[in-house]
Amino acid sequence: MRLMRTRARVLWVFAFAASVALAGQTLILIERQCRSLESALRSDFRVVLFLRGEVSEPRVKVIEEKLRAQPEVAAIRYICADEALAALRREDPDLVDAVALVTDNPLPGAFEVRPSAEALPRLSAWIDSASGLADWSDVRWKPAQLQAILRARLYGHWMRLALSTLLCAAAALVLWSLAVCLRAPARRAERQLTAAGALGGCAGLAVAVLEAWPLRRDELLWSWPSFWAQAAVVAACAALGWSMSLWRCEH
Repeated sequence: MRLMRTRARVLWVFAFAASVALAGQTLILIERQCRSLESALRSDFRVVLFLRGEVSEPRVKVIEEKLRAQPEVAAIRYICADEALAALRREDPDLVDAVALVTDNPLPGAFEVRPSAEALPRLSAWIDSASGLADWSDVRWKPAQLQAILRARLYGHWMRLALSTLLCAAAALVLWSLAVCLRAPARRAERQLTAAGALGGCAGLAVAVLEAWPLRRDELLWSWPSFWAQAAVVAACAALGWSMSLWRCEH
């Protein structure tokens, strides 16, 4: 009878640790994908400021230096009218040929700005402040892309907050277990439940890997958690099994 109860406890700890590991690994995977998605979208995000009419080269240099000096600007590139026309010709040569019947080059020069990561939440305010640096004919950017970047950042922050809370709880659990263990030598039941927790953690990680593995086909956004994160999940599950055995002994 006692052997059956011991086996039932081991199986219960194994299943519980596997569930905890599956949930923890899922949070880690989501956090990594949110970070990867934000980085990919942010690297492609640009604000294009079009100049009005023809501007002399010295004036272009002055405007460029003013924009570059602002902390909200991570990188800047000036696109002259000829370069813009050449790019448009590669994308839509028929349109360029039709416009050429009216004028040689109707496209204005423009500054292509890559905002810093910190400036994205207040991008509209920065665009308003940049309106006084030059006479802009138009300012183009993608609001939907900016919203996607900020949402990915928000979800990533939530995931990191949840993981930090779980990490603190696991650390408190280990400290409590150590305090209890110092008062008595380790027993066989403790070692069995500790091993069951570790094996359950490995099983939960394996299930999460099998579920997420098909997503690796999207290599652009896929980001696998680091080894230390996997080891931390297994260690936390082992500590969970250990602490549960000690808790039962205490009660």
